[in-house]
Amino acid sequence: MKDYRVRSLKVSFLLIPLVLCLMTSGCYDAIEVDELVYVVAMGLDSGTNDNVRMAMLLAVPIAVGVGPEPGEVDKSTTMITVEAPTIYGGMSIANSMLSKKVNFSHTKLVVIAEDLAQKGIEKYMNTFTRFREFRPNTYLGISRGMAEEFLKKSKPILEANPAKYYEMLMESWKFTGFSVGSTLSSFYRDMRSNDGEAVAALLDVNNLEGSEDFEKVYLSGDYDNDGKVMEGDYTAGRVPAVFDSKSMSMGAAAFRADKMVGELNGRETAMYLTMSGSLRNAYFTIPDPEDQYSKEPKEMNFVSLWLKFARKPVVQVKIVDDIPHITAHIFLEGSILASEGDKDYSTGEGLKQLEDYSAEYVRKDVLSFLEKTRDIFNSDICGTGRKMKQKFLIWDDWVRFQWEEKYQNAVFDVIVKVAIRRTGMIIKEAPM
Repeated sequence: MKDYRVRSLKVSFLLIPLVLCLMTSGCYDAIEVDELVYVVAMGLDSGTNDNVRMAMLLAVPIAVGVGPEPGEVDKSTTMITVEAPTIYGGMSIANSMLSKKVNFSHTKLVVIAEDLAQKGIEKYMNTFTRFREFRPNTYLGISRGMAEEFLKKSKPILEANPAKYYEMLMESWKFTGFSVGSTLSSFYRDMRSNDGEAVAALLDVNNLEGSEDFEKVYLSGDYDNDGKVMEGDYTAGRVPAVFDSKSMSMGAAAFRADKMVGELNGRETAMYLTMSGSLRNAYFTIPDPEDQYSKEPKEMNFVSLWLKFARKPVVQVKIVDDIPHITAHIFLEGSILASEGDKDYSTGEGLKQLEDYSAEYVRKDVLSFLEKTRDIFNSDICGTGRKMKQKFLIWDDWVRFQWEEKYQNAVFDVIVKVAIRRTGMIIKEAPM
């Protein structure tokens, strides 16, 4: 009898782990990788009868490459475009045409057409937020033309992997300052907030065929930078550049709630990053300070600087006679990369002159940008309202304060300090 009990216990100890393994297995609803087709990028345009037109750029795994074998870049993606009342409806139509199930878990970029953004994109953002296949760090961009056309003209010339191409394109803001790293999660957070507004990267197709077309860019633009067009005075699609891939990112789209209300060019976007504390590092080109004080007309020279934050900007907000007074203290440091003139800015008075001039140059740009957000956009895209909200103890009091309306009468004061830490490979410049 004793041996029987011992054997029963042994059998029980063996059966219990086996039963637990069977209960925890999830193979009944498993999907093999080769049964899915992954969407690399998706574009949304206005369709007929108020439908949404969905353009989905699908990865072709065999063309991308298997293992160490490189694939054919031109055949690494294929596109399908459908129309439906909702995004889920479009997914169902696409699934009825494809041999694999559409999956968005590896989508790198969502592009929304400008005309759609001007009408309001809250319903689409709600879809992206609820559906678990859309990752929060998926990049979001606004196309000045059709989103479908933007995806068609995109060619990953320097990347074999199309997903990597879109990721690197949207991360260029980290070293240029001419765009923003807007994601689905950051945009949705700012769109829903009542202490700031959202921005998104501005995208477009550059249709210039050759360098002889550059003059068209200058003639079509409205530039105001002391009579000289600088490298940041452009928006996507209006840049003097020619490349095999026509898609590009420059500038930002400003929103009020879920509606697009205006555009920022590359230079204004750099000021947005500076004001909001998001600037990583960037090249700044400024006129030669010595030329500004010269009374003799001559060819304009420039000084190129590499700037970054010495420390995060300090923003202060106070209310005087029911009017917000916003003061921003910005601290930058950097290096001299190039100086075209004869003035030595590496030491002494020359260095101090360059620091003061570059600080004033940036200050004017930041102030002009802030006034544009107030007068044209009526939108606090820098989120300065967060500083004001900290002074309220009760949420209902903050809501009744109506920051969005008060921002339209805001008064700005910008203080910028620039410290040149390094002068490049030259420690002193000798005159010719």
